[in-house]
Amino acid sequence: MRQRPNPFRLILVTILLSYATNYTWGWRDSDWYPIPYMLAFFLACAFLQILLLILHLIYKGVRYWFLFRPKGYGGTASFANSKELEKTGLHENQGFLVGLDERKKPVFAEIESSGYVLSPAGGGKTIGFVIPALCWIAMSMIVPDFKGTLAVMTAKYRKKKFKHNCLTINPAGLHQDILGNGVSYNPLIILIESWNDPARHIYVMDDARAMAKQISPDPPHKDGNQYFRNGARKYLVFAFLYVVIFKEKKTLTECLALLSDEEALNAALEASKNSRALNGDLSLLAKDILTKKEKGKAEQLESFREGAVQALEIYSPSGTLAKVTDQCDFRFSELRLKKLTIYLIADPTRQSVYAPWLGLLFWCAITELIRNPAGEEVCLLCDEATNFRIEGLPSLLTMAREYRLIMWLILQELEMWRFLYGPEALETLQSQSEAKLLMGLRSPSACRMASELLGEESIKTKNYSIGASILDPINRSVHEQSRKLKTPDEMRREVKSVLIYRKAKAALLDPIGYHEIAPWKAQVGINPLFGKKFKGKTRLRVT
Repeated sequence: MRQRPNPFRLILVTILLSYATNYTWGWRDSDWYPIPYMLAFFLACAFLQILLLILHLIYKGVRYWFLFRPKGYGGTASFANSKELEKTGLHENQGFLVGLDERKKPVFAEIESSGYVLSPAGGGKTIGFVIPALCWIAMSMIVPDFKGTLAVMTAKYRKKKFKHNCLTINPAGLHQDILGNGVSYNPLIILIESWNDPARHIYVMDDARAMAKQISPDPPHKDGNQYFRNGARKYLVFAFLYVVIFKEKKTLTECLALLSDEEALNAALEASKNSRALNGDLSLLAKDILTKKEKGKAEQLESFREGAVQALEIYSPSGTLAKVTDQCDFRFSELRLKKLTIYLIADPTRQSVYAPWLGLLFWCAITELIRNPAGEEVCLLCDEATNFRIEGLPSLLTMAREYRLIMWLILQELEMWRFLYGPEALETLQSQSEAKLLMGLRSPSACRMASELLGEESIKTKNYSIGASILDPINRSVHEQSRKLKTPDEMRREVKSVLIYRKAKAALLDPIGYHEIAPWKAQVGINPLFGKKFKGKTRLRVT
């Protein structure tokens, strides 16, 4: 192994040579005048040696810097600092508040189509994202509210701050003493509106089939019951059309009553057999069902009818949903034209009843907003988005920008999304989401997913070789290799939030709740489930 140069040896040699020269000159002449010159010579040599030492250290430092500096062969992932976030535009006070950066500056993610927040129960998504969004974003919104707490805490604030008309659809009457009476929305209004306009009759059948698909959807994984579901949907379509065309009371409850009464259903089929409505489509549908009965397929048709009844039985006359679907007090298309916030309140203890209803309302809302694109942007703040299913939602994520819809999906587990919509839909969610906010991940699958999204960085590693015997010198070598920017275990233990925004570098952010932001902490209402306000030290002030 090559011996390293010792600059101190050079300095010592210079001192000795200077002393010897001075000694020799002093004895050659009795005058002492050369002494100052000798001292100057000694100091110049010492300065030169020190300069050489400094240059040698700089040279070695530069070599070590280049040696240990990763070249990026294994990956170039890294977390953005505050300056890089500012260049990306995330410090501008536009978009949704997602946290604080390393300099305690607020970071805002502005999106044009869709994004998602992934956080388990208790991970801070409600206090750290949903409520701040309701306090900061002035655009019209649709907000599912499974416990009714979001409406109680933010409706009054949005009325005062943004001059919004805040409506609640509250079939269970949660917190009615605070929120007052809710409003109603009849999903059949989409069919009624098209039937009342002869120029739109060509859309009635398609809308009826789409609504039947929403009410009786296919599972994400195909199975052998497809024929049964198609048959049940055929009965649903007939019930929708018959009620809308012939009945005075046009509601889902009336459709249920028709399908539940076999005599009434048979009479309706016979009456529709000769109808010319919809250019004979209703007649063809009725004849098809009656023909199957005549061919001895009554048992099969009975199973179809029972499937349709099961899909509509949540709208039974004595249930809570019958009242909130019997008329239309508003239209979702009004969100484009007015300052409006609509809270869809459900009872978490009756989730099996309210989840299909929420999915149907969202389907109606998206249908109306897509068909009426003129006006302002509308935000769908889908809290607990995997608690209900919206038919065609994954494909809508690819079109949201064109229809000026901003969709934030608040998720607890990505596996639930996969279960509802299928594995292909999970890929669509990842590719179409402009912003991904990951907070307090716990599950192994979520941590692995986050680790994959963050990518890999390049690191330098040192390797030592001690040789074959104890007398051999120790050799050191440096290699570059890849490493996950955050391993799954590091993601599980990470206390900060991770923001992945478009093509920018990922960012580690400090979560911040509405109770740490002035003046929201004083203006947001009390959570009725806790009975008192959250307290926290003010970390941010907004205007």
